[in-house]
Amino acid sequence: MLGKKSIGFILFTALLIGSASLDAFAQEAVIGQVNWEAGYIRAIGVGTAQSSGNKALDVMSATRAATVIGQRALLETIKGVRIDSATRVENMMLKEDVIQSQVSGIIQGAQVIKTTTEWVGEAPMVTVEMHICLNLDQCNGRPLVAVLSLEGRSEPPHAPHRTFTPLPPQQTQPVAKPAAGEPPSATPAKRPERVKIQPSDPNKPVTGLILNLEGHPFERELLPIVATKGEDNQYLTVYSAKLVEPKIIRTKGVVRYQTSVEQAKKHPLAGENVLVVSVENITKENMIIISLDAAKVISETNRYGNNYLSEGKVVIADR
Repeated sequence: MLGKKSIGFILFTALLIGSASLDAFAQEAVIGQVNWEAGYIRAIGVGTAQSSGNKALDVMSATRAATVIGQRALLETIKGVRIDSATRVENMMLKEDVIQSQVSGIIQGAQVIKTTTEWVGEAPMVTVEMHICLNLDQCNGRPLVAVLSLEGRSEPPHAPHRTFTPLPPQQTQPVAKPAAGEPPSATPAKRPERVKIQPSDPNKPVTGLILNLEGHPFERELLPIVATKGEDNQYLTVYSAKLVEPKIIRTKGVVRYQTSVEQAKKHPLAGENVLVVSVENITKENMIIISLDAAKVISETNRYGNNYLSEGKVVIADR
């Protein structure tokens, strides 16, 4: 038996879809996609209307139909946006009436970017392009991150229970010289050199973090988790929403995405002195894994009043 929330969601969806039939006799296209790089969700609705002899009224009817079809495309696209490895927006809408209502509100208030009209004989065909912001970086309007209450959300079960905290450097013990007549001790094995990870200018504060996926398969999500393996071989959280200021989560979100490191460096959020870190692996839970050395460098550069992680200044690049 369906619960009240499930019934409410079905009625909401049915009402949105059903209203598209008003005045429209054909649906030519339904297109929706998430543009993670530009920070918005885009949808296109194409509608037409029967010729009534009054072209102005026919265009209004076709525009209304195209708009509703575009809103339906927005809804379907938003429902598929991944929150974390365990949840998509659709799951939240089904469980929480408030989220369902909020999502409905931003769909109704979506920005109309462009409207075009073509005539097929005596019938108008109207195309409407609509946008909803993911965040407030480069997009105007109430963003999706503002209506999902992400700042109060619990982390998924696979998230590490501990946060990475570097240990203070150990003091080097003096090497004892062998007594007279004793054979010299065996030469200790040479430790591998630490991988050099540093920002563009090591003498200036780091302004942002770029994570280079280097081709590792990763499904983009609103609340990614970046972790490393500690000395005990257990995962430790290096970056996640719990380290970001709530007001930042509600407006700008916790991460941005770009197709390349070069594009990520141009993102205004990253700033002029970025730290680029290569990703070592992606777990089956879609968790980003970096080296322990990289985690130490991030921690070292994110101190003394320069807490760029709490400001969500993190960009993930595909390569």
